[in-house]
Amino acid sequence: MNSSLDEQLEQHLAQRQQSLIRMLGLLKKDMDCRIMQKLQQKGYNNFKLGDLVLIVNIDPQGIINNELARKARITKQAMSKVVKNLEAGGFIHTSKHVSDARAAVISLTDEGKKLIICAAESFQEIQTEYTAIVGEQDADALKQILRKLVFSLHPEC
Repeated sequence: MNSSLDEQLEQHLAQRQQSLIRMLGLLKKDMDCRIMQKLQQKGYNNFKLGDLVLIVNIDPQGIINNELARKARITKQAMSKVVKNLEAGGFIHTSKHVSDARAAVISLTDEGKKLIICAAESFQEIQTEYTAIVGEQDADALKQILRKLVFSLHPEC
């Protein structure tokens, strides 16, 4: 047994409860569960949560496939699979780009627009639930801190 290694491990385990990564991970899991529950309650039973990252990045006038992959921060290969799922579900449709034969334009259908509106309402409900737990002032402070982190790490957002 390596007592130094064991001591280091114990130190890390003692700090685990306060780890930012752990807390953000748990909160993300909670948000995912809540959003899926709310979407299912609103009739979206066959929708996959992973597809949400793509659909919320589609502009009202449509978007080309490469730009959508970049905005959604997923690979073009992963995006292709999600596009197929969303198209099969009737949430989006694709068409050829008028001036670039290599690109496809991805647009929302009416069902896709309804889904985004429903998801946005659900996000707001979840935010209201969290704010009720921590209070308005702490919720605002948390948003400011997270905004600062996100824009420092990803200024393009």
